[in-house]
Amino acid sequence: MRQFEWAIVGSGIAGIITSEILTREGHSAILIEKNETLASETTREFHEWMHAGSLYTLIPDNLKTLKFILGAVDDLLDFYSSYERMNLIPTMKGLDIGGNDDSWFIRDNYMHFKFRISGRKITFPWLIGVARSMLLIERIREHDWLRRRAGVLDPFKYSFRELSSTVVQLMRSKEKFAKVKTPDFTMNSRAMIKDMIATSIEKGLEISKANKFNGYEKSGTGYLLKCEKESFIAKNIALCNGENAADFTKARVKKSYAPLAVVGNVNQNTESFVELDYYPKNCINILKKEHGIGLVGGISFNNKGDCDEYIEKVIKKHQEYNPEIKKLHKYIGTKSEIIIDGEPRNYLYHIIEIEQGVWIVIPGKFTLGFSIGPEFYRRVFGKNPGKYFPTTTDTGKYDNLVSNTVWQDVLRDGINNNNPEDPYGND
Repeated sequence: MRQFEWAIVGSGIAGIITSEILTREGHSAILIEKNETLASETTREFHEWMHAGSLYTLIPDNLKTLKFILGAVDDLLDFYSSYERMNLIPTMKGLDIGGNDDSWFIRDNYMHFKFRISGRKITFPWLIGVARSMLLIERIREHDWLRRRAGVLDPFKYSFRELSSTVVQLMRSKEKFAKVKTPDFTMNSRAMIKDMIATSIEKGLEISKANKFNGYEKSGTGYLLKCEKESFIAKNIALCNGENAADFTKARVKKSYAPLAVVGNVNQNTESFVELDYYPKNCINILKKEHGIGLVGGISFNNKGDCDEYIEKVIKKHQEYNPEIKKLHKYIGTKSEIIIDGEPRNYLYHIIEIEQGVWIVIPGKFTLGFSIGPEFYRRVFGKNPGKYFPTTTDTGKYDNLVSNTVWQDVLRDGINNNNPEDPYGND
């Protein structure tokens, strides 16, 4: 039976980043995945929205989530800049995006927020929340990333005078929406994942796919990982298998459901945007992709049965803006969050040692993956991982090992070879 220092269970973003950080530092590791391809569940379904904190300026949690999100960007710049295609550039006033079309982050595809204010003038908590959000977004956009330390929130403070002045401007506005270009942008998650996998394999990572993990038991100085196809011995375990991690801990893992749709005929001039309202069911978004593709959705539900009606409403709303938009595919993404201290939602990552040498790792948000790796390494080994190291850029070798995103599969399956400029065969 093969033996390793570490066994990582689950190949979503948490499992991939944990594998990378361990092999980066020379630890032997096996990545175990129940599916035929890596990153084939939640990490395949998400928006590819790289959060720079804008959405979380509206959450009434004393900016706790904003602090974690901005800290994740710090960690991305600190610990992942050795990757050739990591094209985020820190400046004294915000983040620049360099590189080319196959880099990690997409140029000129920023998220735009549209806060509903028409008909909300007497909803003072909403107006105050919007004003606060707008002030914070401006500070994030102008942040000095050369100094980093974005997780320290002192530079983002605002005065009561600034807040009240912004509220007055909103009350006087005759527009339906208050519009803000945010510093949030989109990513090419497959390029990022494949580069990390390629680098990890070069450094010795082994992968066991189509091999369902059934549990573990103590074995000598380590653990026996019992799997359907092949079992392993490992000194340490990282459980990165989302909701299934609840089977091994007293922490409660909550599932929520995000209805999403892939649409075609999106105008090239369309900006990725989010409409935000006091009433969450009025919130919608669209993230522009390649070749006239867009990914639309808006909010998550506790009840899966609420998803279908909502996503049809979202599609109809987008068709009001662009009657040519065509629904190509819809699906329900599943999110897993660890819930503690009675919190109704938890967007933060969690790294929990449930017994000696056995850890649970859950990201909360894809963006927070960039903090998970370094923080996991600190907690286990009491030091930072290396920042500068040789990396491997994938050139297509691992296309069949890593899943596409849902929207990429829809684009591939809809290609009309007779008319490449009209991939869906529309008249």
